[in-house]
Amino acid sequence: MNINEKIKNQLSANQNLAVKFIANVAEMHSAKAFLVGGVVRDIILNKKIHDIDIAVESDPNLMFESLKNSEQFQIVSMSEFGVVKGVFDDVEIDIAMTRKEAYLSPGALPKVFLKTEIDVDLLRRDFSINALAVSLNSKTWGEVIDVSNSLEDLENGVIKILHPNSFIDDPTRIFRAIKYANRLNMKISKCTYENMYKSIENVNLLSGKRIANEILSIFQEDNFENILNHQIMIMIFEKFEFHLADRNTLQDLENIKNICINDENMWWVFISSHFNYLDREKFSNRLDLKTKNHKAIMDFTTVERMDTNLQKEDLYKYLNMIPKNILEISKKLLEEKSILQIEIFQSILFDLETIIDGESILELGVNEGPEIGRVLNSLTMKIVTNGAMSIQAQKEFVKSLI
Repeated sequence: MNINEKIKNQLSANQNLAVKFIANVAEMHSAKAFLVGGVVRDIILNKKIHDIDIAVESDPNLMFESLKNSEQFQIVSMSEFGVVKGVFDDVEIDIAMTRKEAYLSPGALPKVFLKTEIDVDLLRRDFSINALAVSLNSKTWGEVIDVSNSLEDLENGVIKILHPNSFIDDPTRIFRAIKYANRLNMKISKCTYENMYKSIENVNLLSGKRIANEILSIFQEDNFENILNHQIMIMIFEKFEFHLADRNTLQDLENIKNICINDENMWWVFISSHFNYLDREKFSNRLDLKTKNHKAIMDFTTVERMDTNLQKEDLYKYLNMIPKNILEISKKLLEEKSILQIEIFQSILFDLETIIDGESILELGVNEGPEIGRVLNSLTMKIVTNGAMSIQAQKEFVKSLI
């Protein structure tokens, strides 16, 4: 099967140029190059292409100088396992050496053996629908390499593992099977589902960071709530003693995700909002989240647990130490009563923008030292309770305290 025309049609103009550039560099060094994995799957399924992965039957170091010296290709990183991440005219590309992997224990990262043939490389992958390659060499350009009946599974809309120990070797594949089934509207084969079920216990062998990466990936999917509510996902959460929160469907999901794209902390606030607040400390610790991620989650929980009947003075004291970005995303995630309280607090902050400073208070005759803080606090609470005051009114109030 040759999908040359599909490649032309499914890739953007820049993506086509990027692929041809890498293919030409590979051919200069007598290396075989292939589109692999998800990009091949999505080309065949007529899906929009986001990520481009290329495998080469050669050490990418041999291509390194050519890539490095190119004005069009910018190398972002290169790993010890021969994976080059780069950008060609705003198109992100991963170039990896074909490999074989061996798992020495369940849930562990694999031992990697480099410089294998493409057929062997495809057999190490997670599911048959991702075990496809397309030749980028001039004589065989567009030819599909299928070693696992992948095309048949794609046509039938079935997700299958490539061998019985797949989920034992790498339990993160359980998350991905559910994710792909949801994204591609496919069914998980009976045998694969049974193996997922048997391997649930092995998820606990994964490091927190690997679990965190999978959960983060799930929340970046459309209809991610379908994935969260999948029977096996619920069972995994129960193993960790994470409980999904009861919540209404979010009305402003696109804007929420736009906020999260630019702030890692907000991603974790958004994710944590889908879990019961009682589990969030444990959630953060199990996923080995960064200290700043953990703090953001706890700050959000503080806002969520706020008494919505607080008077202005107590409201100010309660929310005054919460970062602005936490308050803004809280307005997207919480109920109307909480949003109203946040907006009242923000109006208080607006009123406080014109408060006189310590130097002005000294000029009014207040003694230096702790007395300045006491007077300033009294003035602050006056504005918090009664609203904005003119500069003259503030000065008169300070004089009344002396």
